[in-house]
Amino acid sequence: MYLEKIIIKNISAIKNLEFTSSFTKEGNPKPIVIVGENGSGKTTLLSNIIDSFYEIGSALFTNVARMENTSRNFYKVNGELNLSCNENKGFAIIKYKSKAMQNPIEYIDYINCNTDDIKEFCSLNLQTAIGKIITQFSENNIENLQKEWHTQAHYYQPANRYEEPFWKNPNFNINFKEEKQYNNVYNKELEIITSFEKNYSYIMDIVLDKLADSKEANNILNAIEKILQEIKQDKTSNFRLLHRNFGSRIGIDKDEKPFLSNINQLSLGELTLLNLFINIIRHTDLSNETMDKLEGIVVIDEIDAHLHSDLQSKVLPSLIKLFPKIQFIITTHSPLFVLGMQEEFKDDGFDLLEMPNGTRISAERFSEFQKAYETFTKTKTFEEDIKENIAKSKLPLVFVEGDYDIRYIKHICKLFQREEILNSITLSDANGYENLNKIWKNKKVIEYFDKKILLLYDCDTEVENKDSNNIFKRIIPPQKDALFDRGIENLFSKETINKIDKEKPQYIDLNQSHKRIRGEETENYTYSINKDEKGNLCNWICENGTKEDFENFKVILEIIDEFLSR
Repeated sequence: MYLEKIIIKNISAIKNLEFTSSFTKEGNPKPIVIVGENGSGKTTLLSNIIDSFYEIGSALFTNVARMENTSRNFYKVNGELNLSCNENKGFAIIKYKSKAMQNPIEYIDYINCNTDDIKEFCSLNLQTAIGKIITQFSENNIENLQKEWHTQAHYYQPANRYEEPFWKNPNFNINFKEEKQYNNVYNKELEIITSFEKNYSYIMDIVLDKLADSKEANNILNAIEKILQEIKQDKTSNFRLLHRNFGSRIGIDKDEKPFLSNINQLSLGELTLLNLFINIIRHTDLSNETMDKLEGIVVIDEIDAHLHSDLQSKVLPSLIKLFPKIQFIITTHSPLFVLGMQEEFKDDGFDLLEMPNGTRISAERFSEFQKAYETFTKTKTFEEDIKENIAKSKLPLVFVEGDYDIRYIKHICKLFQREEILNSITLSDANGYENLNKIWKNKKVIEYFDKKILLLYDCDTEVENKDSNNIFKRIIPPQKDALFDRGIENLFSKETINKIDKEKPQYIDLNQSHKRIRGEETENYTYSINKDEKGNLCNWICENGTKEDFENFKVILEIIDEFLSR
């Protein structure tokens, strides 16, 4: 079963959201990554998905309670309290597709609606003004769906999940339980807050089964060890069964030698990831399929919680890629995870949705990226990165404020036949003038590397040209009559900006203001680059611009020449 479509109108922070899931040409679901500031509706969206799991599950199994009969307080209670401000009706509709039945499975949670309000979105008939209903299943549908749910993963892991080591729990019992399987009883969790105890027993069970030459257990253990190897970034890592008097029954080997005597010696982040993904193996155990064929829906809130930056950006995306037929629906606040997903899956390999409207965006437009990265670069990690760049470079370094500065400098070197400059320096993006300031403040340490360094500031930065041994601080002189008052684009002449505005008006924002002085009214216009089009403008003008358009940029070449001559 896969989520196919979700429509939400006037529920909490979500005024209007319509989203259709994407699938590869092979029919595999693309991961769905949901971003947005706190209060933008991420939890509202997830709560409807997990609520639909309970509603569908209660129609299939005798031991899954409908939400209105439970005491859970996280999931959305049906009623007018869920409506957006100043709205008197709203609904959330979710459609799933399943191999078990031809028509979609539909779920709706609605407030003050009738059938006419929702008929363009789903086929359900509303009998009351407030309620929630799902598709009615035939006996044959129920039997087929039960088989699907027993062999697939359908669960949710909330943001408040945790993994407590078994040695902290005096009541933890590592003995195994033989549970009989009944079609009308669901023996798996729909919500997983902690899973270490179950997964610990599960791993030990699989290791013992492998000793009995079980082919199925061997396949499962290979899958679990593949997860471990991705987490440790080591292909030789595997689990080892220890003597029962050893104190711990499961350890980890590396290069066929004892490495960890206890799973709990993994870091908190590693242990979190291990359990997150072993849950998929455990929930699909009855399918007898390999990792790449396991199916279902896994919903995880704040997937980056408890994870170090490397685990977020490198390991987590690679783990997700191990399960191409699992539909991951994930929320995150981490720009590092989003950029890691882009690196692993490319832009068209996953859906990045920005709340509250569920708009598909690119990784670069992730609204929290700049905020988070600025915080990130305040740490020693940034300083170490700078030192590493300086130590590795064999040429004088030129640090600039942004990536577009580098693109423009490379272009003008080629345009004016000054490629020798590019062969004489290393251009590096400091990601903002504040980080250029940090380099200057750390100049006593950086001088130790004995490298010539130029810190090149844009015109709108209030700094003075200064020298300190081999470190030089220079500002690009501002063009007083320019239409752009900030950034390297200040170097474009009025004629060039007018040409851009004529050919590509979407690149330039124009603000009009009125003034009245002593009875005389005047109109003023201010020009600025649209923040979402800065890269497109750079690409277009570099491809279509002339030497005249870049005439003022020669001052940068003069600054670099002066720097190299020192």
